[in-house]
Amino acid sequence: MRLNEIRKKKNITQIRLSIAAEVSQETISAYESGKAFPSVETLIKIADFLDVSIDYLLNRTDNPLINGSTKNKDEELISIINSLNKEQKEDVLTYAKIRKQM
Repeated sequence: MRLNEIRKKKNITQIRLSIAAEVSQETISAYESGKAFPSVETLIKIADFLDVSIDYLLNRTDNPLINGSTKNKDEELISIINSLNKEQKEDVLTYAKIRKQM
């Protein structure tokens, strides 16, 4: 599990993460050392707080943004739209308006 690596990269203390995950600091330490493993509910809280996918946290992907997070999907959509030319943006807007009416 990449917990220690991600937490340190984001400058988050074990105590701060433990508060967000609603577990003790000792429990976070045990997760990081591999002595314990979080429940599914706790894993979701940790991934959401660290803004990474569960798969990334568990070393199942190297892309931290692959997950069901709306925030990440919004960021991906904005990035794609920003890369389009004016005509393509108008097409996307038209499509979005049609989809919204469905």
